[in-house]
Amino acid sequence: MTVRRTSSRLGAMLLCVIASLGLLTGQAHAETVFDDSFEGNPADRWGGIPWGDGSNGFDIGRGLARTGANNGWLLAENGGSALARGINFPRLEAQCAAQIYVKPSTDDTFMVLEVWGLDPNSSGVYEWRRRNYSEHRLNAGGYQAVGFGVTGSTFGGTLELHYRVFLHGGGPGRLKMARLDDFFARCW
Repeated sequence: MTVRRTSSRLGAMLLCVIASLGLLTGQAHAETVFDDSFEGNPADRWGGIPWGDGSNGFDIGRGLARTGANNGWLLAENGGSALARGINFPRLEAQCAAQIYVKPSTDDTFMVLEVWGLDPNSSGVYEWRRRNYSEHRLNAGGYQAVGFGVTGSTFGGTLELHYRVFLHGGGPGRLKMARLDDFFARCW
C-alpha cells in the first residue's frame, strides 16, 4: 500500500513538473531554428543574384565545405554576386537573428549582408522592405562567422525574411571569391 501511494504521489508530482515546464516553454518563450548547411540540393533553397561579371553556385561534395559535403560560392571582378534564402517568420510578433560562415579567398574582400522583410505597411498592405544592412571587409583565411543582426516584426505582421549575402568584385585585375556555409537563424 505504501508503494502504491508513493508511486501515485511521484506520478502527480511529475505531472505538475511537466505542466509547469510546459507553461515556461509555451508560446511566449518558443524558439524556431533554421539551420542550412547547403546539404542536399541547395538550389532548392538558395537563389543567385549576379550582376556585371559576377557569378555564384554550389560546390557539391568537393571537400570545400566548413561542415558536411556542400557549400555555396560567390565570384566577381567587375561586378558582384549574391546568394539569398528566405525563411517564414514563425509568429506575428517575434524577432530573428542569423549568421553565416564566409571564407574569402583574398584579403580585403568586401561583403554585404542584408535582411528584407515581407512586412505590412500602416495600411496593412504587404511589401518587401530592407530591414538590416551591414558591410564587412574580410581577409583570407578559414571560415568566419558573420552576423545579420536582429530583425523584429513590423506592425506585428512580418510574414517572411529574406537573407542576402553579397560579394563585391575588387575591380579590374582584382578577382574576389568567397565560399559560404552553415547559415543559421534563430527566431524567438
